[in-house]
Amino acid sequence: MMPFLWVAIALIVLVLLQRWIHTHLHGLSLLLTGKPDRAVYLYAIILFPGVLLHELSHWVTARLLGVRTGSFSVIPKRRPDGTIQLGYVEYYKGPTLDPIRESLVGGAPLIVGTLVILLISLKIFDVPNLAAAIETGQVEVVSLAVADFFNTPFALLWIYLIFAISNGMLPSASDRRAWPAFIVAMIILAGFVFLLGLQDEVAVGLAGPAATVFGYLGIAFSVAIGTDILFMIVLASLEAIVSRLKGVNVVYGSSDSAGGD
Repeated sequence: MMPFLWVAIALIVLVLLQRWIHTHLHGLSLLLTGKPDRAVYLYAIILFPGVLLHELSHWVTARLLGVRTGSFSVIPKRRPDGTIQLGYVEYYKGPTLDPIRESLVGGAPLIVGTLVILLISLKIFDVPNLAAAIETGQVEVVSLAVADFFNTPFALLWIYLIFAISNGMLPSASDRRAWPAFIVAMIILAGFVFLLGLQDEVAVGLAGPAATVFGYLGIAFSVAIGTDILFMIVLASLEAIVSRLKGVNVVYGSSDSAGGD
């Protein structure tokens, strides 16, 4: 139960952190460039690895599921409502686009992004070793583990990639369009399982794999949250410094947000 609860909480935290980061990264870009159009491009360039992975995940998943796709773009543009679209993949409604396949295509960036963050965390940084050191509560042990973490070859590059991916993997509103129908289908399936009296067998069969999956999700989301908090501190500091040097401040409104499709 605990891994599932932590994943649910972590996902909510990630959504809130992403909103803050996107808003203030765009604001910092505006302070640095002084031009709205240039600010959009600087903002998009910083998040480019995550945006590219997001849109490629849509496109590859759609192709694998036999969904007909259209144009593909990772060039940012401002929408009429003031929000920024960092990229998109077009796919067409028809016999090949049922709610299940549309939900899988829409959720692909979250799945792929989580897998990439998990691979970096386990294969590059050995995050479980750092977590074990933190659990000891011993300053010396934690210090050595943190030093090993940052002594990883190209550590800053890997940390940046985690940041870009974690802030590009969450599904946009259009990605979630088919999720209500998918949830209804899952509820109906669960109802049939209950009516057939198979709920105990299914629960026992899924308990082990579910615990493993949510355990890995917890690691990936925890790493993403830690990385986001680190970058939030950097962004807030840079924004304050640049604002003071230039003598101007960015005033944020409800439309200061961005996303991909």
